[in-house]
Amino acid sequence: MNNSKNIQNSKLSTDARCDAIGNPDPVSNLRPIRFYVPEKETELEKLFRIERHKVQEWNNEFWTKHNYTFRKEKEEFHKKYVTEGSKSNQSDKISVFYKDFLDRNWKTHRRYNMEWYRKNIYLSSLALRVNVSRFLRYLKF
Repeated sequence: MNNSKNIQNSKLSTDARCDAIGNPDPVSNLRPIRFYVPEKETELEKLFRIERHKVQEWNNEFWTKHNYTFRKEKEEFHKKYVTEGSKSNQSDKISVFYKDFLDRNWKTHRRYNMEWYRKNIYLSSLALRVNVSRFLRYLKF
C-alpha cells in the first residue's frame, strides 16, 4: 500500500544551506523536505528540526493511507456504477461517490485536523523559542 518513498531517503539536494523541497510524492501528493542541519546546531534547534521531521512523516503517512483508500474506492465505484453514457450522467454518479466518501470519513478528517493543529501549535512554540534564542545570540556578538 505505501508506495511513497521515505522522506529522509528521497533524492533531495544535500548541497544547500537551507531546507530542500522535493517533488510531490506520487501517493500522498506532499512534497518531502530535507531539513538543513547547520554546523553549530543548538539542542533547541535540533529538537525543532526533529519534531518538524516527525510531523512531516506523520502527515505523509496519513495522506498516503487516505489517498490510497480514496483511489481504491473510486476505482471500485467506477467499475460498479459508472458505465458508458453521457458525461453529465457520469459526473452525477461520481459526485455521489465523492459526497459518500467525505461523509464516511468526516470523523477521520476531523481527528486529523485536530491533531494537525495541536502539532503545529507545538512546532510554532518551538520556532518562537528557536528564533528568540538566535536573536539573543546575535545580540551577544
